[in-house]
Amino acid sequence: MSRFSLIFILLLTGCQLLSVKPDSQVPLGTGYYQLSDSWPGPAQQLLQRASWSDGTELHQFTISALLRADKMLLVALSPMGQELWRVQYKRGHQLSVSGIAPFNQPQFAKFLLAQMQLAVLDSVQLSGRLHALKLEQDSSSRVVLDDKGNTVLQIAQPQQLGPGQTITITATSYSLKITTLQQDFLP
Repeated sequence: MSRFSLIFILLLTGCQLLSVKPDSQVPLGTGYYQLSDSWPGPAQQLLQRASWSDGTELHQFTISALLRADKMLLVALSPMGQELWRVQYKRGHQLSVSGIAPFNQPQFAKFLLAQMQLAVLDSVQLSGRLHALKLEQDSSSRVVLDDKGNTVLQIAQPQQLGPGQTITITATSYSLKITTLQQDFLP
């Protein structure tokens, strides 16, 4: 059975919604990142194109992201417009996840949120959230290292959320490329 057939079956049968209050520490290498449970910037909605590659497979989907002070909501849609997964993180570190594996797994969802925050928040906002991790950056890239000096994440073009801008996140086993198609600031 192909991976897309499995996704289609899961979408047809429905996926259980999981609501958990996770620990807000996300392991990265030998350290961890402390998730922020609020969006520090202006309220906005983003429409983004994402490409996820693990070296053997390429998956493309669209992400609708709602970023507000009280919550962050990420919804991924297939090229045909069907919801694949949903991750919501609210104040008080309340996590809700649903959809296809691995996105419906709380640990994976927290890892996804950590990567998003490491890619888009500024270094001042990140500094107190890195534990046994080091952030190195220049104008076009950011590298997260663990306390042994091992690269945990490489981020090209961090903090670039405007239309037409692309952020690329590279980890040991995959690469995620996200291009913003539309950005709307909310009242």
